[in-house]
Amino acid sequence: MDHRVWWHAYYRKSFLSVPDARIQRFYWIQLYKTAAAARRDAPVMATSGPWLEPTPWPNTWWNLNAQLEYWLIHGSNHLELDAVTRALSEFRANLAQETPTPYRADSLGIPRTTDPQLVNGAVSPLMGYGVGIPGQDPPTPEVGNLTWALHNVWLSYRHTMDESILRDVLFPLLRKAINYYLHFLEPGPDGRLHLPATFSPEYGGDSRDCNYDLMLLTWGCRTLIESAELLGIDDKSAPRWRDVLARLTPYPVDGNGFMIGADIPFAKSHRHYSHLLAVYPLYEVTGRTPEERALIERSLAHWVGFEGALQGYTFTGAASMSALLGKGEDALNYLGELMTRFIQPNTMYQESGPVIETPLSAAQSLHDMVCQSWGGVIRVFPALPAAWQDLTVHRFRTQGAFLLSAVRRGGTTRWVRLVSEAGAPCVVRHGIAGPIEVRDGHGRPLRHEDAGDGAVRIALRKGESALVTARGDRPDLSVAPVRPNADAPRWGLPRA
Repeated sequence: MDHRVWWHAYYRKSFLSVPDARIQRFYWIQLYKTAAAARRDAPVMATSGPWLEPTPWPNTWWNLNAQLEYWLIHGSNHLELDAVTRALSEFRANLAQETPTPYRADSLGIPRTTDPQLVNGAVSPLMGYGVGIPGQDPPTPEVGNLTWALHNVWLSYRHTMDESILRDVLFPLLRKAINYYLHFLEPGPDGRLHLPATFSPEYGGDSRDCNYDLMLLTWGCRTLIESAELLGIDDKSAPRWRDVLARLTPYPVDGNGFMIGADIPFAKSHRHYSHLLAVYPLYEVTGRTPEERALIERSLAHWVGFEGALQGYTFTGAASMSALLGKGEDALNYLGELMTRFIQPNTMYQESGPVIETPLSAAQSLHDMVCQSWGGVIRVFPALPAAWQDLTVHRFRTQGAFLLSAVRRGGTTRWVRLVSEAGAPCVVRHGIAGPIEVRDGHGRPLRHEDAGDGAVRIALRKGESALVTARGDRPDLSVAPVRPNADAPRWGLPRA
């Protein structure tokens, strides 16, 4: 009985209904798999999750897999499954031991693979080394994995606004992860700060000014500055973080877009988007100008244009980057490629062995089509394909600790409701055409102002809610599934 009660409560924490029957069913299966595989107090998921199968990757992997496995817990309102934040905090002493000896006093890192206690998961030459040293090889200088993992912790903070996550976990660990980089940054003849050669996960070869590391370093310094201000910490390293942001060399690019690094162009098929993290998931490069948007489009097209090594999570990354650009048709097409070419009949996925992260990250790609909340703005239905005329989302968790509910009917967003859990600033790009009304939970007019670019700024205190509708409209506020556009085969192994 307790087990059944748990599952009933789990599924009711959020609701999403889209008119694509295949994707709708796929999404709810991913929520099931995540709940079967994750708990806050359980080990961070290994590549196979809890389903023990022969695998060439019998560890937890930190250069992409662990990050992708947990992205969907935020929007789906399932922070009770966040093992990443708990594990990084609990085993931080082991992270110091995985860092090269001369730097252990003030730095942290995480190897490519670990056991459940975040100790090096060495079982083969492919996995068996700790955190590398920029400019030296061997071991392979793959040094950015902890900073990327801490981006997941930052997401948990931003979606809950729980200051203890920021104060006790993110800030102290990120400070030491970034400090490791600072040991190696050097000014060049151009007056810019440069990194010695490091390794961009999976591409092959070491490169100076590797984009994987420059992008994570930029995000890390910016996040440390903002976190110190929020926490009221006068950190002695803050001037250095600001100097890095001011003088760090630009991300290496060529005519095809983002390079692997200053020494290595992107010139072969490559499944990983390690050279594109500033676009997604870091949202440091978002297409604010026509030139920046063209750079993203050029980089994305060049990346997926090389067939041969592309794998399932290539297409989930491409879908989310397309969603960032508002290209719902492209995002849907990439998810279609994933499901047609790579996903098994039971929604599992394998690359010479089972790996769980790709289907789970496809659920996050769907989230990115339905709602985005980076940069302090909540974007409702930012990248829907034309066929998705009807859509319902309920209690979708956004950055700022808001719970979003919204309904689209006949291609028109009818209403948007936001409930504030933390009293954080609320700016929402609602997608409702023409004049709007904003009312509180009692139906009274609520103070708001135009924030530009189709967004509105609403004054909401902790526990308050706002309902946005077209002026004079009183839509049905019920939450219900939408009718599928067409039937689709059910997921599951074929019957004998």
